[in-house]
Amino acid sequence: MKQRIITGATLIAVLILVLLARQLSTYIFDAFILIIAMYACYETSNLFAKMGVYNNKYFAIAYPLFAYGLFILCINLDMRWYMLLLLELALIIVFVMAQWFFSLFTYKRTKNEIATRNLKLRVESFSIYKAIQTMYIYFYPAILMLFFVFINDISQMSVYFSTFTDSDLFLISTFGLILAFIIPVFTDTFAYLTGSLFKGSKLCPKISPNKTISGAIGGVIWGAISAVILYLIFNAFPQYNTVFVQAGFAFWQSIIVGVVVSIVCELGDLFESYLKRRANVKDSGDILPGHGGVLDRMDSHIVCAPLIFIFLVIML
Repeated sequence: MKQRIITGATLIAVLILVLLARQLSTYIFDAFILIIAMYACYETSNLFAKMGVYNNKYFAIAYPLFAYGLFILCINLDMRWYMLLLLELALIIVFVMAQWFFSLFTYKRTKNEIATRNLKLRVESFSIYKAIQTMYIYFYPAILMLFFVFINDISQMSVYFSTFTDSDLFLISTFGLILAFIIPVFTDTFAYLTGSLFKGSKLCPKISPNKTISGAIGGVIWGAISAVILYLIFNAFPQYNTVFVQAGFAFWQSIIVGVVVSIVCELGDLFESYLKRRANVKDSGDILPGHGGVLDRMDSHIVCAPLIFIFLVIML
């Protein structure tokens, strides 16, 4: 427990420092998320391998670097959303094809891998299966975590939100990032505390035996409360109040955001538990003493980031 508390406190301190460093450059936070995403892809690749879902670890780790770099390039060139989406889709196709050719180029190594796995597949077939199964990691967690960068760099997207100034957009992105980190923490923490207190029927015993229905309900309630608290705190500052009024963001909307995001957070937690159960492991990794791996800490955050970004886009 002591090690868990120390690691948790360290993570909070690092996050606060990175958020404060955004005042100097939003790219600092982008780099922070990129490192986390690459390691999350590494852990996901390992989980897949233990599940028997063969994939290329090195392509999985490299993908976030290219995907995030492409996004930064697009927003600096003021490209439209549809162009960004098309280019990101094209990048996935390029990575799939590149991995397929790489497996064919390393023919002998690929053939040995087929023999080791005791598969009855031709090298060409195995190569395309492996490339496609690696592609799953491009979506989870890489693309989902890219939305943290979307939120962070809203202030550089004034071409899309012309009614707001760059400083207004920076304030909104700060609010969105804190929402994306706080709601999952409240949801996970109070789901555990409520479940431990009230116990009751299990939520999904085959996937996560310790999770209860009472815990899930408690997590959603406190997730919504955290969103309301954040709204009230930020709304107390005149500059945020002005932006919220201009965007039409009201108290009741913070409740909806909190409830929806909390529910999705719990689904993300269950999905990662499902992957670990399939892989027959307790944790996704061991880089965070007392907490496990990056996926163990970010499973809820990964799936909530897209929702927070969509909420901000609607709000703007």
